[in-house]
Amino acid sequence: MGGRVQGKVAVVTGGGSGMGRAGATLLAAEGAKVVVAEIDAEKGRRVVEAIVRKGGKATFIPVDVVSTESVRAMVAQALSTYGRIDVLYHNAVDARFVNTQDRRLTELPEETWNRMIDLVLGGTYRCCKFVGQQMIAQRSGSIILTATTDALIGCPGLDSYTAAKGGVVALTRSFAAGVGKDGVRVNAICPSFVTTEPQLEWLQKPGSQTVMETLHLLPIPTPEQIAPFVVYLASDESAAVTGGIFPIDSGYMAFKANIDIMGAVSGR
Repeated sequence: MGGRVQGKVAVVTGGGSGMGRAGATLLAAEGAKVVVAEIDAEKGRRVVEAIVRKGGKATFIPVDVVSTESVRAMVAQALSTYGRIDVLYHNAVDARFVNTQDRRLTELPEETWNRMIDLVLGGTYRCCKFVGQQMIAQRSGSIILTATTDALIGCPGLDSYTAAKGGVVALTRSFAAGVGKDGVRVNAICPSFVTTEPQLEWLQKPGSQTVMETLHLLPIPTPEQIAPFVVYLASDESAAVTGGIFPIDSGYMAFKANIDIMGAVSGR
């Protein structure tokens, strides 16, 4: 009996940790052949080894999403290995950079702004462009982009990240409109705070867990709780779904709280 994405080829950027790792692992468990595309080779290979040990199919391909040539080479190697790309789950980001370097716009260094836009929005552009070209040629495919609830509601002190992720939200809709006629779907998920490795480091500080719990109606989500929705969007079950922006946030957007989140995270 096949899984929900049996036989599909899925490229997962940022697949070596956090939501990317959880998504890659579940996609493989549901029958996909997974490309773990990751800048950190050790982390990427570790995820591949774990998938293979459980009987799944996966390969590691290095990628740096701020480099056009790196993204182009990753896509070419994925095609050389598996012959097609059915799913892109784009999740690459430097969470520690976001947490430690973002600022209110008036105090934001220009180099931080430029790097954030290039990494988050530029990386999305590059991955969508080169994977999208293959999906258009196939006349099929599902692209799943990772945005954030912070692109949908205000968050003080997070100005370059929200600007970049807001661009991802807008791009999701326009790109979906552009490639729908070619059989390609594009959707975005918007997680809130998720217990990924960098966030867990902060949660272990005194009082941090309590601060985050006040912002969510349900327990803070784990990466493994985000992954099933990714599999849904990757699968044929979501064949009628494109251009969608989907918060996965444990109720984060359902009520109002007046808390300086980034001030609490950074200690400023």
